[in-house]
Amino acid sequence: MTTTLDDTLITLTERLSLIVLTASIWSGRKKLRADDLGLNAGDIPSAELVSLGSKRLCNPDALRVFHTLKGQAERACLKVGTRFLGGYLVPNDQVDGLSGVLDGLKREFECEVASFLAEYDREIADWIGRHPAWERQLRAAVDPAEAIGKRFAFRYRPLVIQPAKGHRETLAEDVAEIGHTLFHEVAQIAVSLEKSLVGKDSMTQRALGTFRRIQEKLAVLSFVDARIGPILALVEGFLSRVPRRGPISGALFQEGFGLWLLLCDEERLSRHGAGRLAGDVDPDADPSDTEADAGPEPTARLDVNDDPDLSAERHEDADAVASRGPSGPQDVAIPNLTEDVPIDCFF
Repeated sequence: MTTTLDDTLITLTERLSLIVLTASIWSGRKKLRADDLGLNAGDIPSAELVSLGSKRLCNPDALRVFHTLKGQAERACLKVGTRFLGGYLVPNDQVDGLSGVLDGLKREFECEVASFLAEYDREIADWIGRHPAWERQLRAAVDPAEAIGKRFAFRYRPLVIQPAKGHRETLAEDVAEIGHTLFHEVAQIAVSLEKSLVGKDSMTQRALGTFRRIQEKLAVLSFVDARIGPILALVEGFLSRVPRRGPISGALFQEGFGLWLLLCDEERLSRHGAGRLAGDVDPDADPSDTEADAGPEPTARLDVNDDPDLSAERHEDADAVASRGPSGPQDVAIPNLTEDVPIDCFF
């Protein structure tokens, strides 16, 4: 049965919530002024033309923990949901579990704020001591700790998605983009496996954990876009055949490598999902590589202990994680394997 836009809108309003996450962090900077550089008003172009940038007021390492916690909160939302309308679209039955994780991160964030403010004066003095030639400019720009404390905030708000009466069509474009957004996020996850697979002849159970994360993301939102179902069936079929312990090698490794190549490319995922729905399938393909029969939708469960991303070391640069865009592997060569088994790349 074909799912209409109206069907999807009804499902969105009844089965999903929008998590709006806000994590505000003091930048540790102030605007650089002309007099900081000893320049006269006529020595530089007007502000309409150029900007002098900013000056750091404290060691950026002292603020890194806040960016790490913000990144962990974003990844917790992405584990059971997808980006939507500036927030995260999450199934209703996952909201309580996600809220528990976010509440813990909020408490940790607030504790770190208190610790930072307690050491604020010392941090500033230490930074000025490292840059004595700029002492005048730095001291003139420093705000008291009480004012800086207001620059930090960690909040999340679960909201019900419900367009105003008579304006259901205003969500149509956003709903149509959900599948593409999900494939984008899947590709981001898959690309991280390149070093674990390229040039290898086996994959570890840790690498399989990444495939399972992808399975969870696809499963919780498979009803939103019909193209997701065929991709989910491929991932579930592969995971159903791999051993629970030890490395994966031989024909199963080849199958996993081919599946990984597909998952790394969001556009190929979209085309492949649409092609499977249209019946464009190789008749000689492995029977396990067919679309699964309709049945109860599997549900992902959020467990911070089984996700290395959510237990990352504090010094991880969360900004780099957040800004990384999806991209397929470049110049990937399929490794030569000892067994003479054809590679099924699913496309």
